[in-house]
Amino acid sequence: MIGTAIATAGRILWRMLERRGIDPEPLFKEAGLDPDSRDNPLVRYPIKEARLAWTRASKMLGDPAFGLTIATVWQPSDFHALGCAFMASTTLRDALNRLVRYNAVVYDVISYSLAEQDGRAILSYNPVHGKLDEPAILEDTRWAVVLDACRRVYGANLDPLEVIFWHAEPESGMDEFIEYYRCPLRFGEPIASMTFPSEVLDRPLPGSNRELALSLDRTLIDYIEKLQRDDIVSRTQSAISEYLSSGDIASEVVAGKLNIGTRSLQRKLAAEGTTYRKLLDSVRQELAESYVTDGNFSLTEISYLLGFSSQAAFSRAFKRWTGVTPREFRDAA
Repeated sequence: MIGTAIATAGRILWRMLERRGIDPEPLFKEAGLDPDSRDNPLVRYPIKEARLAWTRASKMLGDPAFGLTIATVWQPSDFHALGCAFMASTTLRDALNRLVRYNAVVYDVISYSLAEQDGRAILSYNPVHGKLDEPAILEDTRWAVVLDACRRVYGANLDPLEVIFWHAEPESGMDEFIEYYRCPLRFGEPIASMTFPSEVLDRPLPGSNRELALSLDRTLIDYIEKLQRDDIVSRTQSAISEYLSSGDIASEVVAGKLNIGTRSLQRKLAAEGTTYRKLLDSVRQELAESYVTDGNFSLTEISYLLGFSSQAAFSRAFKRWTGVTPREFRDAA
């Protein structure tokens, strides 16, 4: 998975842990996230490290319904201008369409869509970069905050017709899920969605502010344009992915692809708290786990696709990343 999440969204996990009496700082540092960056909307956390923090928090607490507590701690400003624009929208349709258009500001590895069919409005999302491997807690928090945001602007009595999750049904805590969503739930489905009656989309919202929402739209457009232009980490990861199978993945080659000097690339990555070697390793590992799990590629083919000189070299790297051989990983999957 290649992507980033806005650092201010990390404040939500921070508050959730504090509510449980846990000091978040060690967990953030162990996951590779700078705790001091969580108040800076111009900083982006790499998805892999952000996902690791949520995974560790989930395992630490052992509470399948932990993600639902996000409704008590999140604030619109945690999601930069998107949260505030959502709150200022004139209708629920406007609010959800802003989520569809600007979600990349918060979390750029999924894309939302809104469709209507037979009197039902269906909000769904899909991964941007192929299969999205994430812990259940992330999907739980995503849907919980979407519904809570809708209830804040529309009214606390708003209930979906149905919510569908990617992840499997939790082994415990279902009563809390049912109490929160107040609708039928389905788990383990290929498409995640939340469905509302179409009639709720166009009712005027009591707290709307059209001028403010439009002003925030311009802020969001500027942010996304800057993100696409200046996100050196994601651009470097994408360039690495492009050149992997050629075997020519020297930093000089990737820097040339990005139209900057090698030293300039090194400085920019250092400013983001990473290095070219770390990004190369993370891209290789992520793709390796995906290819090995897929089962449609031989280990020799995967070695070639990832730019390794031999299958033996790939196997050594894979065991360093995961602690097991590629064959053991495939068998377990």
